Order: sequence, then C-alpha cells, then structure tokens
Amino acid sequence: MSDATTTARYVDAFAACEPALPGGHLAWLRGVRRAGIDAFSRSGFPTTRNEHWKYTNVSLIERRSFDLAAPSSRTTPAGGPGEHVPRGCASPCLVFVDGRVDRELSSVGALPPGVRIEDFTHVVEHDSAFLEGRLGRIVSPEKTAFTALNAAFMDAGAVVRVAPGTDAGAPVHLVFVSGSTECERAYCPRILIAAGAGSRIAVVEHFVGRDDTVYLDNVVTEVEVAEGAAVEHYKVQRASAGAYHVAALEAKLAAGASFRSWAVSLGARLSRHDIDVTLDHEHARCSLDGLYVANGRQHVDFHTNVEHVAPRCESHEYYKGIAGGRGRGVFNGRIHVHPDAQKTEAHQTNRNLLLSRNAEIDTKPQLEIHADDVKCSHGATIGQLDEQMLFYLRARGIPESTARGMLTYGFARDVVDRIARPELRETIGAAVLEHLPGGDGLQEMLR
Repeated sequence: MSDATTTARYVDAFAACEPALPGGHLAWLRGVRRAGIDAFSRSGFPTTRNEHWKYTNVSLIERRSFDLAAPSSRTTPAGGPGEHVPRGCASPCLVFVDGRVDRELSSVGALPPGVRIEDFTHVVEHDSAFLEGRLGRIVSPEKTAFTALNAAFMDAGAVVRVAPGTDAGAPVHLVFVSGSTECERAYCPRILIAAGAGSRIAVVEHFVGRDDTVYLDNVVTEVEVAEGAAVEHYKVQRASAGAYHVAALEAKLAAGASFRSWAVSLGARLSRHDIDVTLDHEHARCSLDGLYVANGRQHVDFHTNVEHVAPRCESHEYYKGIAGGRGRGVFNGRIHVHPDAQKTEAHQTNRNLLLSRNAEIDTKPQLEIHADDVKCSHGATIGQLDEQMLFYLRARGIPESTARGMLTYGFARDVVDRIARPELRETIGAAVLEHLPGGDGLQEMLR
C-alpha cells in the first residue's frame, strides 16, 4: 500500500473537485465516482510487492502532485495544439486538448446512419440513460488503483456507439493532446465503445504529448461487443518524454463476436497497458497484437489477460518489444481457460530485442488451463541484433547506426504489417520508424 499522506491528498482532491465534475446531478454517477475514490482510499497506489506490479514501480507517479482540477476550472493554453494532431487522422475525428474537446480541430463529418461519436461529457449531460448500467460494468472501479482514480475523476473522453447491423466504414479517430505548460496535470479520459449485434467498427486512440511536459494520462476504455459484431481497436501512445501513461482496456464479447487489437507504445517516461478480454459466449474470438519501444530510461509494461469462459472460442496474441539505452520493457501475458471452455484454441507469442548491454526486458507468459480438450501454446524469446547481418550491411557502405536502424525496423515491421487497414499501417509504421534508434538515417534512405 502506498503512503497514507499521498492517498489522503487524492481523497481530499476528490472532495474539492466532485461538485464540478460532469453529472453531479446524477445519483448513479455519483455512486460510481464514490465507489472509485473509496476503492482508492483502501488500496492506495500499488507497490512492487504486488505481483501484478512487480516489475513496474509507480512511486515516481505517487510522489508527484498532479493537478486534478475539473475541466470548468481549466484554461487551455495557447500555442497551436493542432500541430500535435497526428498525420492521417481523417474524419471522423474527435480531438481533445488538455482534457477538453476541441471543436475546431475535430471533424466528425457526416456519419453513416446508426453511428454516433460523442464527447463523454455531452452524453453524461444529455443521454445519461445510455451510460447508466454500462459505465463501470466492464472495467470495475476496484480493478486497480488507477481504474479507481479514473472512475472518481473521469471528466472527458468519448462514447462511440454503432447500431445493430451497421458498418461504420472509415475508422473513428480519438486524439488526446496533453501537456499543459501551466502545471503538471492528471487527465482521466473515459472511453466507451458499444457495438450492436452484427455491426462493424474500427476505433483509433492517439495519445500525443507536447515536448517534454510532465503529466499523467490515466485512461480507461470499455468495449462492449454484441453478438456477431466486429470491433477493431488501434492505439498509438506517443506521450511526451516526461509523461506517465497508465491505461486499462477491457472488452467483453458475446456469441460469435470478434475483437482485434493493435497497441503501439512509443512515448512516455513510464507507461503501463492492461488489456483484458473476456470470451463469454461460444465462437467468440480475439486477436491482440502489440509493439513496445523503450529507449533512454523509458519503462513500458504490457499486461494482457484473456478469459476463455465459454467453449469453442479462439484467441491469438503476438507482441514484440525493443529496448535500448537503459530502457526496460515488461510483458506479462495470461491465458485463463475455464473448466467449461472446451474446444478452446489459444496461442500467445512474445519476442523481444535488446539493443544495449544496459537494456532489460522481463517476460512472463502464463497458461492456466482447467479444461482438457484445448489447443493452447505460448512462447517468449529475448535476443540481440544479428551481428552477421550487421556486418553484411556495413560491408556495403551503410553507416552502422543506419544498419542497426534497418535491422531494428525489420524486427518491428513484422507487427506493423499485421495491421488490417493499409492507411493505418502506413501512418503507424511511420510513427514507429520515427521513434526507433537510428530511425532518422533510415527515414532519409526511404524518401
């Protein structure tokens, strides 16, 4: 458990902020918020004695005094936030700048009938009945200390809903630009994706930071996938070098539903990504792909958990990590096959690349199988660049840094190439290349 003084500071901040948080007139939402702060007051921040946080020390977050003021008391700083919106974010696109939706930068456009993309605050104020019973049903406020804080302080975000049988067409982009120059702030965006029976949608979450500003993104995304629906979820984390990024994504799948996730973590001083999928009904399937890069003194942690509850379901995981300098990567992947989940097929692969002597990657694949008629596998590797390939490239006049960049990008490209949509494959691939060691020289060669 964390320091009691720190815990009390957050409890006091909630008491001060609660009246200004969206939906203060809704008894059920006040209940969700208070359940969150009560859970946090009991747990405090996790320590490395907690098995789920064994390799990720959040004391750097705990020691900072982040501003948790409600949006109504914030002023968005001037200075052209539009330049931070990633390339390739075509309409429909909802942009948030320092916790507020920016209507000028957003471009929702003409949506197909049955598709709605709305600011979380707007839905709270004008359509709260849709949220009641949904908000916090998939991601419990008591799941972790960070989901508890998100439940208490959530003040921005997006609600994406697709009517049964509707194809949303073009991907929906949600862009969060953070990093106030006024003070160190904590942002608690909440995202809810609800896909009706037989519908299809792709959602892209972008997290972008200004320069080296220090802030905390504490994100919760809930995904509700109804019978026969298909959801593609993409996440690109490019927070500032001084930022902290903690995110929980959880999806629940009905019969015959499909959920595909691609997560790329490139920025932030410390980032943690919890991805949980529950296959509740027969013939549900999920695919989880990810790439994480830790340079300098960056720390990145991916925790995945797939719950095979029903029979005849399928899951596939493919994650790669790259660590250079004194960077550290963590991957913990758990597959849990319940007793009734016969005919399960579940596979998990984690491959990692160390670029320096001081870099470190900890990987822990887990299989917990309580059924006897299953096909399950997992594997993990940690290696270095192929010295023979490096010699081959240098012998042909390619500078060493560029040669290393080429081999590193080849390793990462394997994950990028698995992205289903060509336009996203291109833009996400460019972002990855920009963050890789030696990527500058390689960019020049590819032009």
